[in-house]
Amino acid sequence: MIATLPLSSAVSPTQVEPLLDLVPVGIFRLAMARLPRTADPAILIAELLERAEVVYANPALATLEGRSVADLTGVPLGRLRAGAVLQRGDAGIRFVRNGLRLESAELRIVRKGERARSFEVSLLGVTEGAEITGVWGAMVDLTPPVVPEDPGAAAERDHTIVGSGAAIARVLEKVGQVAATDATVMITGETGTGKELVARAIHERSGRAGRPLVAVNCGALSPTLIETELFGHEKGAFTGAGDRKVGRFEVADGGTLFLDEIGDLSLDLQVRLLRVLQEGELFRVGGTDPIRVDVRVIAATHRDLPAAVRAGTFRQDLYYRLNVFPIRTPPLRERREDLPALVRHFAARAASRLGKRIDVVPPGVLEAFGSYPWPGNIRELANVVERSVIVTTGSTLQLGEWATGQYQPVVVPTVGSQTLEAMERDHIVRTLERCRWKVSGAGGAAEALHLKPTTLEARMKKLSIARPR
Repeated sequence: MIATLPLSSAVSPTQVEPLLDLVPVGIFRLAMARLPRTADPAILIAELLERAEVVYANPALATLEGRSVADLTGVPLGRLRAGAVLQRGDAGIRFVRNGLRLESAELRIVRKGERARSFEVSLLGVTEGAEITGVWGAMVDLTPPVVPEDPGAAAERDHTIVGSGAAIARVLEKVGQVAATDATVMITGETGTGKELVARAIHERSGRAGRPLVAVNCGALSPTLIETELFGHEKGAFTGAGDRKVGRFEVADGGTLFLDEIGDLSLDLQVRLLRVLQEGELFRVGGTDPIRVDVRVIAATHRDLPAAVRAGTFRQDLYYRLNVFPIRTPPLRERREDLPALVRHFAARAASRLGKRIDVVPPGVLEAFGSYPWPGNIRELANVVERSVIVTTGSTLQLGEWATGQYQPVVVPTVGSQTLEAMERDHIVRTLERCRWKVSGAGGAAEALHLKPTTLEARMKKLSIARPR
């Protein structure tokens, strides 16, 4: 980078500074007490880092630092670096050993309470005879930007946890207990139960709320891609790696990393993840320098991880490290009391997006939704409600015809013509008939209804359901 700029130890600052004011790369010049070029490297580096004075900074550098040019100049570098730690600080040694020249070195600078930042830095010594009197430098910020969330996109994803029933109240109570800590959280539950919403709720109630929440679906990428996605890679680390890539751990530095479907992670990557959790540092693919990160990890899975541990497909030590504070998200069939609020919430959201207005959700529609087992949970409910809004004419929600998977369309009765208990009885009987009255085991009604066999047997007893003789 520095080689492309019109700089050399013999260039007069007055000649180039007006030109450098126009360069989009951050440029600075340091002046220091004269030291022999043969001075001890440790003394030279200390002089540069602590006592060398910033005598020039271009506007691009001021923008990069978030200060004015006047605030940067006339100040010892040590004062500007107050409270900062250079995590990869071998650049000074390389600068001295390379004859007062350094090209494209990466530095990580960390200040307490702030997100770590990565820079590409180039340096060129200014000399007079056998003495060094200063340094020209150029900086490029490699830190991935934290893009403010678009309000429309946030509304589309909808981060609201809706419901006041006992099951969701227990989840929110646990969120409140763990949010203020930095403890690792393991969220378990069936697909579509809102595990990412719970992770977001923890992040937004924590001291890291002003910093990024970065989500990675470990099951959506191949092992090779997930490795570079999590840890990043160095330029030339493998064929096609034309540039350095910063991984999600570094992007989330100072914030929270949500690892969804953690049970799909390969054993090799489980080892790397365990090291980051234990040591707080990582190595990019193809890299040799450790990079320290301050990241809270929240993991989630729909898999039975204890069974995976027993089967040898998930490391026991990683499981214990992740499962510090477990939270289970309940399936929708355990949240029947929340269905009316959820339906109205999703109907209002879909109507707003589709330019419609839904004022009334009829009791018959709510009864139909209440009789269905919702194997896809909240996600399936949201999709079905949106479909209902699409077919609705007027402001009263119309269910229309719908069927999901192996289930038959639900016929919405006339309001008051059939009780919810009678609808539940009919639905269970239809399912038992379809399963040839097999209650438990593979292909049984309990599996089809996503109920425990004991729960189904209890409902059959209560509703006086018996196999015909």
